[in-house]
Amino acid sequence: MSKGVLLFAFNSEKYDYFSMAIYTAKRVNHFLNLPVTVVTDTASLSDTNVFDNIITTDPNKNNRRDWGQWINKDRYRAFDFSPYDETILLDADYVVNSDKLLKLFDYDTDFMCHDKTKFFMQPNLAQEKLSVYSHDTLWATVVKFKKTNYVEQIFNSLKMVQNNYMHYSLIQIGRAHV
Repeated sequence: MSKGVLLFAFNSEKYDYFSMAIYTAKRVNHFLNLPVTVVTDTASLSDTNVFDNIITTDPNKNNRRDWGQWINKDRYRAFDFSPYDETILLDADYVVNSDKLLKLFDYDTDFMCHDKTKFFMQPNLAQEKLSVYSHDTLWATVVKFKKTNYVEQIFNSLKMVQNNYMHYSLIQIGRAHV
């Protein structure tokens, strides 16, 4: 059964995510000894010798935050892009400092992600919610998944939400057309 790490790295006008992915891949190679696949666009490509696989695609660049452009909407495609039976999906700026992530492969679970956050400077901060009507936010900083029908359904649901984002964004404020 193949195991590996998947990164998405699309540079924005403000941040060089591909350089961050290179650093992360080097850390993965050192601490986890796992193959690393990067999903990027040709404009972001630079030093590629640390990656076992490079997948180029045209990213959805229609995502802005207060601090700038954030090109991360295509992560719902991780299931399709991953060449591994079991994948650890990491943010490109995640810093691997030990072999602890390997323990994720010890769990007989098809899909895992964080559902809690802890901020050192604000330890009593409430868990973030998508809206006042929703569950706690799940975090995609580290996601571990297997290539199973169940996980494919999860990613298909993410795709449906992504492709119909305007509708779902209006539900939380009560203006969606049903």
